Amino acid sequence: MRLQRLQISALSVLALVVALALAPLPGLPYTMGFAPHWVTVLAAGVGAVFVVRPHPAGLLPVLLLLWSAGGLVLDVFRAFFALTGIPAGEFAQVDWPGMALRGLSLAGCALLGALLLPRIRVPGGPWLGYAAFALGFVYPLAKLYWSAGGTLLRPADYGEGFPYGETIMLVIGAVGSLALVQRWGRSLPRRLVLAGGWTGAAMLTTMGAMSVLGTFSQLLGLTQGPVPLSEPATVAAVAVVYGSWLLFGLAVAGATLSYQRTTAR
Repeated sequence: MRLQRLQISALSVLALVVALALAPLPGLPYTMGFAPHWVTVLAAGVGAVFVVRPHPAGLLPVLLLLWSAGGLVLDVFRAFFALTGIPAGEFAQVDWPGMALRGLSLAGCALLGALLLPRIRVPGGPWLGYAAFALGFVYPLAKLYWSAGGTLLRPADYGEGFPYGETIMLVIGAVGSLALVQRWGRSLPRRLVLAGGWTGAAMLTTMGAMSVLGTFSQLLGLTQGPVPLSEPATVAAVAVVYGSWLLFGLAVAGATLSYQRTTAR
């Protein structure tokens, strides 16, 4: 069987993921709770099988690769301070080898996903976009509630003020979700909408998968993480907040795929 160029690229990236994950490289404390390297190796190995023989069941290694890429947003945030020299204390420290591994995991996830997309069915209609619109409110409203003095599921050490950043995220997420399914979104440049949709889906799903799957594996005793399991309220807050991120990202991904198909020439 002759492999296509996309398959060769995917296999090459996954091989790099395995090689880097098996290398004895040091990490930094902020990576506690990230996907363990054995998960990354497993995801890349199983993913390679579905690269050669694409099948919808390949969504499982895609999810594991998303978990393996989790934390990349934090890496980029820290790298910004490290490269610009803006004083940020420990936030200017970056796990550079780990950042490379998480970046390659995301690239492998994207390549495997591209091979699987033709075999994935997405529900018709605009409901995925509206679901993404609604899910985008969960995290910002929770932060707004806590900053106003609400105590339900609020972390014990919470002391932030008005969530300006989260409010901006809410506006961007709401507008972007609606652009994928409403008529006025068709008047926007198609590449811009697709770039925004897939970028948002990647950021949300990697962060959501990192927290949700990481906490679940911690509950099972498979990994160690930063979530205090003895505090049910904190565990519930992680499930609600980051679970909404994961669902938000998946809804955006589905809506983006539907938009991509319906607007294809």
